[in-house]
Amino acid sequence: MSSAAKSVICVALMSALLYPASTLDAVSATQRVGDFARAKESPIVSPWAADVIAKTTREGRARVWVYFTDKGFTSQAGLAAAVQKAESRLTARAVARRSKMGRASVEFIDLPVNAVYVEQVRGLGGQWRSISRWLNAASFDVEVSRLGEITSLPFVARVAPMIGMKREPVVTGDVKPSPIVSPPKSAGSETIDYGFSLDQLTQINVPAVHNIGFKGQGVLVCMIDTGYRKDHTTFAQAYAEGRVIAEHDFIFDDGNTQDEPEDAAGQNNHGTYCWSTLGGAADGLLYGPAFKADFILAKTEDIRSETPIEEDYWVEAMEWADSIGAQVISTSLGYTDWYTYADKNGDICVTTVAADLAAALGIVVCVSNGNAGSSPGTMNAPADGDSVVAVGAVSSSGVIASFSSRGPTFDGRIKPEVCARGVSTYCANPSNPLLTTTASGTSLSCPLVGGCAAVLLSAHPNWTPMQVREALMMTASQSATPDNNYGWGIVNLLAALTYNQSFLPGDLNYDGFVDALDLALEIDIVYFDLAYPPPPASPDLNLDGVVNSPDVVLLIDYVFRGGVPPPYPTN
Repeated sequence: MSSAAKSVICVALMSALLYPASTLDAVSATQRVGDFARAKESPIVSPWAADVIAKTTREGRARVWVYFTDKGFTSQAGLAAAVQKAESRLTARAVARRSKMGRASVEFIDLPVNAVYVEQVRGLGGQWRSISRWLNAASFDVEVSRLGEITSLPFVARVAPMIGMKREPVVTGDVKPSPIVSPPKSAGSETIDYGFSLDQLTQINVPAVHNIGFKGQGVLVCMIDTGYRKDHTTFAQAYAEGRVIAEHDFIFDDGNTQDEPEDAAGQNNHGTYCWSTLGGAADGLLYGPAFKADFILAKTEDIRSETPIEEDYWVEAMEWADSIGAQVISTSLGYTDWYTYADKNGDICVTTVAADLAAALGIVVCVSNGNAGSSPGTMNAPADGDSVVAVGAVSSSGVIASFSSRGPTFDGRIKPEVCARGVSTYCANPSNPLLTTTASGTSLSCPLVGGCAAVLLSAHPNWTPMQVREALMMTASQSATPDNNYGWGIVNLLAALTYNQSFLPGDLNYDGFVDALDLALEIDIVYFDLAYPPPPASPDLNLDGVVNSPDVVLLIDYVFRGGVPPPYPTN
């Protein structure tokens, strides 16, 4: 059976799950009836939606999501054509990541929204903003007086308000002068001068993992934020090595995520803080946990007004990141307007639904838990998702920050998952490309954990998002007694690296193989004083109590000559 045929079958099964027969039976003859349709909701605009639309209407217009009943085809031939078109949208990296999850390369959610439906809504005065394949919906700025005409269209399943989001506010601190900055260290084994970032990385046990070779290399991380000062010295290494793969400004729909003439002053500040905290690299100044990762950059929040960014830019950025093959998304979102605590159950908020779906597609999604303070249930959307890693903030001494939002979710789940430093966290200063500053907020703790997730995937590329999430949680500082202040506690990256592994003797880098990479580490340990790897790995391969040349010789024999695998007891 061809891969295309397999994809069609998988999509058919997925559509059957999304739109079961009981739903199809309820679809009237005036709607798009078939295996890939869903019924109109009743009412199409719920009382809650109508109330929010009324409150957010400005000069007779409101911003809404219009959800469609189907994707414009009712036959296997139409499905096959849609699958073929969608297959070209995904990179090889995205297909490989989905394969790890046991999913088809193309599923129903990847199929394009029917452009004819979008144009008909536009014909009724709707100003189109964006399209979501995942939601099978489009966002519009509409005249409220014409909502009745829009809802009467046969292919419109429901209409809902577009809910606004705000980024997490940060409090900046002292600016730190830059020393004479040396070229960033390579991905080798030499000691790194972490500069001002040493304490925040040591708190979550990052340097110990860097010392055994894992720095996020080979992992694609997507930052979703306000924009980025790309010429800052902490990003120079990533650009010099060609590791910034793509960028997109979803506000102006162009390929530049740095400030542009139309932007307000400070547009790229917040994103610069966050990206440098996760992946910056400048020796003696600042390092992020995943400073050797690959990056894609999404600019989604327009700060020119006091109104919050709408959900559609964020969801669009998530889908873009998925199609390119992102393995980690780090996004420091703030509170969500109009949703109530009852909506924070993991299944209602649009951003939460999108974040959980991204996790199901193989992406580790790290989000800020929020800065709304110590009252119960103050976490944000999408932090209420059951598949995300929501991050709280602690001080340098490990005390929970007073501003850090708390759980539980409305359905009783503990939030956040984990914590990292979010009080006076060192990061790049967007006002000067050679300076650092400090900033506070769960916006800063989130990228520290996002970087840790990327490091884990560089060591364990076959781990799923839920395995990464579990490793971070179950090895954190209070994993035995989680609560709604700290979650499972402060991250311990070194412990997470070796969590629940079936260890192979001689596998010094914990990648599941004993090969030349382990031999390189053994040589560095014996001849160049590289720090020993964490237990249970041991460079004493012949178990004689001494780590020396005979251990190297034995490993060479195994790797290159097919000798006996370690360990090699002398007795």
